[in-house]
Amino acid sequence: MDPISREGLARLEHLLAEHIGVPCQQGEHAGRVELLRRQVRHAVTGIDAYLGAVEAGSAAAGLRERALDLWQGLERIAAAFPEPAAGVGVVGPSVRSASPA
Repeated sequence: MDPISREGLARLEHLLAEHIGVPCQQGEHAGRVELLRRQVRHAVTGIDAYLGAVEAGSAAAGLRERALDLWQGLERIAAAFPEPAAGVGVVGPSVRSASPA
């Protein structure tokens, strides 16, 4: 069963957005925050492309492997935060067990 799903991606993206916060223009963390936001955006875009290919019935094996790498990268980023933001589900089995219909 593929651990990647649109629902799981939406939850993971929301969790990361809550933790990372809005872009900041100043301060010592501005560069790191923007880099992290860019990494998340890149991963979400790649995973979304994979899911679109699956939905169209034309998913290539290489695309699936890349999407899985991106997914695992997002999970590593999420795991680096001490606890979920308020009102957001925990990333873990609930996200990973979701699968495309």
